[in-house]
Amino acid sequence: MANHPSPAKLSRVEKATISRKLHQKLLERAQLGPAEPALDVFIPQLDAIALRLDAHVSGKNAAHAARAAHADKAEIVDEEVDTWGRHIESFLDIAGRRRHSAFASAARVLSAAAFPEGLGFLDDRIPDENARMRETLTVLRAPEHAPTLVGIKLPPEWIDSLQAALDASDEAYAERVAARGTQGEHVYKGRSAEAEWVHLVHRLRNYVESRAVPGDVEREVENRALLAPLKDAIAHAKAVAAGRATRRTKKAAEPAAEPPTV
Repeated sequence: MANHPSPAKLSRVEKATISRKLHQKLLERAQLGPAEPALDVFIPQLDAIALRLDAHVSGKNAAHAARAAHADKAEIVDEEVDTWGRHIESFLDIAGRRRHSAFASAARVLSAAAFPEGLGFLDDRIPDENARMRETLTVLRAPEHAPTLVGIKLPPEWIDSLQAALDASDEAYAERVAARGTQGEHVYKGRSAEAEWVHLVHRLRNYVESRAVPGDVEREVENRALLAPLKDAIAHAKAVAAGRATRRTKKAAEPAAEPPTV
């Protein structure tokens, strides 16, 4: 098969389509007879490989869509974490700046404990940001700071909202990671199916061409028809590639545009 164009360059969708067409050709020949076990054995193999290729095409697309959806969700709930974090940090800062409040000093202490480095960590990766924000949540929930929160009248539902946002963000990020893993699994299994497909059509092509008998025009026509889905697809791919190469060559040969005269 070294002298034939390699079908390995065809897309996974094209490979699946060719498999179904080859399967149909062989099935029609088998129905007309006579039986030819060495050729008919390819019928179930082509059907099975087409199903596998289709599954990993659709599975990869679905996983990609799920990953995009989970990525959007992760960004949306991350914004909730940012928002409630900013609300609380700003409230503590304002309370600590009051000149005539008995809780101003305690508010400054709480602010320093809850946000020792300010809000710069909101730009970190979501899992890193959430881990740091949970440290803030632990400080805000600490019993020793409860009187300060009551004294400065920080709405307790803000802290509850921050915790709910953190829980939702961790869940959304975990779903995003799982979707990425699913997509990678389809990529890996799809490549394995493609490699098996290349081996299968190589064996099929070799066998069909071995059926040729010098002077047997009918057998020659049948062989051509059986392999037509594969050879037509390869010829089309070669024509497309040649057309692209020609366009690139013409473009490279075009003279550079002269700068406009002043």
